[in-house]
Amino acid sequence: MKNISLKQYTTLPDTLLYDAILEHLQPKNSFAGKSMNTNLMPYANVKYCIRLLPKIDSWEGICQLFTICFDVTEDEFWNAPITDYFAAKKYVVSQFEEVIKTESHVLASYSTDAHLWQMAGADRLKPYSDTLPLVQLGKMFGQYPFDLGRKPYGEIFSLLAQTKTQNEVENDYQKLARQ
Repeated sequence: MKNISLKQYTTLPDTLLYDAILEHLQPKNSFAGKSMNTNLMPYANVKYCIRLLPKIDSWEGICQLFTICFDVTEDEFWNAPITDYFAAKKYVVSQFEEVIKTESHVLASYSTDAHLWQMAGADRLKPYSDTLPLVQLGKMFGQYPFDLGRKPYGEIFSLLAQTKTQNEVENDYQKLARQ
């Protein structure tokens, strides 16, 4: 078995031998000589990749994901060794799973008024779930929300976590002050 390029791999009539062996590679943060850093990627790119992942059904979709994550050109993607791809694919998936898990844990709200929020129509906000946090931060800092989307994911996530915690403390304080 040769370490062929992705382009050569996609033209093989039968990839079973490669798939069977390469699926066992350990995740590796390296593809075409570059690495991925989710915290430094623009917030909008991270959110876009998370939405893109379950919809990928072609090599063009995979190429788009890798060009965003590893900041490679299409030519670099297609010329990368197949071993790079299989190891990097596992890494990418694990990174975005970790982002989703961390966001769910850190940014989850456990409000006693959650049922009222649902009754008010919270489901209508779901299509805007990626931009609403930017709108809130934009209001706080006097910035255009989509400009914030170009900021590093790690910075935006940190601000969101801090804002959430501050809001929770303020709400708890207000409840105590009313007693």
